[in-house]
Amino acid sequence: MAAQTSSAFWNLSNLTIPTLETLAFPYTSRSNQLEHDADITYCANHVQTRSRKWVADCEHVAALTGYYDPGVASHWLGHQLQHRSCKGFYCWSNKAQENSRKVLGDGFPNGKSHVVYPATSRAANSRERSGFDGTFRICHMTTHRSSYLENISNFYVKGTRDVLLLLKLAAREVPRLTRKMTVMIRAWCPPSYIAKLKAQGIKIEMIEQPLTRVNALSYLAGSDLALIPCHSTPTMALIEAMSRSVPVITNDVWANAEYLLDGKTGFLVAPPEHVRYSDSRLTPLWYRPGFTQSLKASVDGEYLKRHLSVLSYLLEDENVLLHLKAKTGEYFAESPFDVTRRNRDLGHLLDEALN
Repeated sequence: MAAQTSSAFWNLSNLTIPTLETLAFPYTSRSNQLEHDADITYCANHVQTRSRKWVADCEHVAALTGYYDPGVASHWLGHQLQHRSCKGFYCWSNKAQENSRKVLGDGFPNGKSHVVYPATSRAANSRERSGFDGTFRICHMTTHRSSYLENISNFYVKGTRDVLLLLKLAAREVPRLTRKMTVMIRAWCPPSYIAKLKAQGIKIEMIEQPLTRVNALSYLAGSDLALIPCHSTPTMALIEAMSRSVPVITNDVWANAEYLLDGKTGFLVAPPEHVRYSDSRLTPLWYRPGFTQSLKASVDGEYLKRHLSVLSYLLEDENVLLHLKAKTGEYFAESPFDVTRRNRDLGHLLDEALN
């Protein structure tokens, strides 16, 4: 949180931490016995290994440098990825690959780089809603853990504040539709906000206890729609919703358009115009100091109206949403986000890496 809220601390960290990590690498990243015995090491969101053969993946290039400014370590990082021991570099999205290419420049490992999307399975015992009972169940979930452990940055960046503002707007503009909604929230919220919304007739179910992944997915599967107006790319949240045939309304920022097909598995909404989401090399800014403040500084009424317009369209006629749910499930079964399909493709890449 210090790195997110203090520009001075952030700048100092970028001057010192990447350099210290580079200098300490030969001493802190020696191959342990497990890596020594393995045929290949898979480095998830990092490159901290000295294995004889290894591959790495990343959600964006800053993940490989401890979420500091990747530019300060780009030379070292490019050297690691181009080293003969690195057999593959797998980016979670085309946007991440483009980001890596811009940051690394000549150090980008062209022949080793592939886009490999994260994936999940469609549970055989998933308890999806089979029909419409007169109430639309809308889910907003930001964490599996205790909601009390969420921080104020997540309240803004993951879109919880926007959900509350949208519900307030809906209660005023389309009260007829709000009476048909039940909103399940799995996130930290100021209790006073929830009390005011309930007083306006919004039916809200707060789930604050920690959830297992199975229970979280069960709540999701029992929903008609996921409302995630986030200001980041919540990769697995979008994929897991799709795997349960639940369409998503989210913001059209960074790589969200790669995970969500606008009008087919949900809707992408244009974000607030005043918010800058990435730097000139496409590195996301949502974990940087000042980003949360840019969200707090003003409320974009037109942005909220765009969300309300999509929400109203889906709730005016239950057949529209039911059709979208069916299409979402059909798409997932043939998508690169299905774990069986992804593992087959990843297996081919790992076979090549082992040769």
